[in-house]
This record gives sequence, structure tokens and C-alpha cells, in this order.
Amino acid sequence: MSGPYGWAGAALFVAGAICEVVAVFAVMAAAFNNNLRQAAPWFVLFLASLPLFGAAAYLLRLGSKRAGTLPPNPVSNDRRMALVRAVSVIVLGSVIGFGGFLYLAFALQGSRRLAFALAALIAGTAISEVGAKKMYEVLGRPVPSLFLGSSRRSSVLFVAVLLIEAALVLIGLFRPI
Repeated sequence: MSGPYGWAGAALFVAGAICEVVAVFAVMAAAFNNNLRQAAPWFVLFLASLPLFGAAAYLLRLGSKRAGTLPPNPVSNDRRMALVRAVSVIVLGSVIGFGGFLYLAFALQGSRRLAFALAALIAGTAISEVGAKKMYEVLGRPVPSLFLGSSRRSSVLFVAVLLIEAALVLIGLFRPI
């Protein structure tokens, strides 16, 4: 990451991450308050974070290429389409999760709207996780495990968290505040 392109890429990545985190929390706070007007500028900030990530990736790659430290492409041409499909599933899960949360939190009325919105967010997370596992499989890398345990333990922990979240959604449906 040395050189001006590396540092500029890192700065853009940090700026994008800050924009995205602030926007996601602000939009969720607006959803809890059921205030769509408050969410609109934060959603624009979220969308602005996406080109920042793209520019950061471009600058980091350009800096590595100029420094001669760019590793060879680990993906052969025949596996490239499988990798594109895996990343597409990750993006689809993110869109379903975040978009579904936003739509259901603002379109529905009543105390159960947030439970349905959380269910969409959980479904999107599960879809993204399937895509991420497929991506690591295509790349031939082990799936990063939570808490440095085995990948089986990580999968069991992920399923357990999903079941707990689903139970909380059901509690929210049947015992509204």
C-alpha cells in the first residue's frame, strides 16, 4: 500500500466505509421512527459510498501495478464466470436484505412492521452468506471462520445465529410492543 495511489486508495476506502456505516445506522434509526423524509438523504449517502469503494479498489490496484507488487490473477478464465455468479449472489442478498428492510419498514404500518423488515434483512444475510461460501470455494480458499475455529464450527454458529434471529422475529410478530 505504499505510494500515493495506495494511500489515496486506502483513504477512499475508509471514507466509503464511514459513509456506509453512518448511512446504514441513520436509515435504520429513521425506519424505527417511521420517518421516510429523514431516511432519504442518508440513503443518498449510502449510494455515494459505492463509487468510493470502486475508486478505492481501482487506485489500490493501480498502485500495486505501478509498484510491481500486483500478484498474478489467481482465477483462471473458466472459473471467472463461476466467481461472477457467486459475487452476483452476494449482491442479490444484500439488495434483498437492505432493500427489503427499507421497503417493509416504511411501507407497512403497525407494530409488526419491524419484525417483517428484520426478516427480510435476515433472509438477505443468509443469501449473501451462501454466495460468500461459493466464492471462497471457487477461489480455492478456506472460508474464513469466526473466532479462528474450524469452518464447520463457523457454519454451525452462523446457523445458530440465524435461528436465534428467526426466533426473535417470531417473538416480534406474536408479541408486539
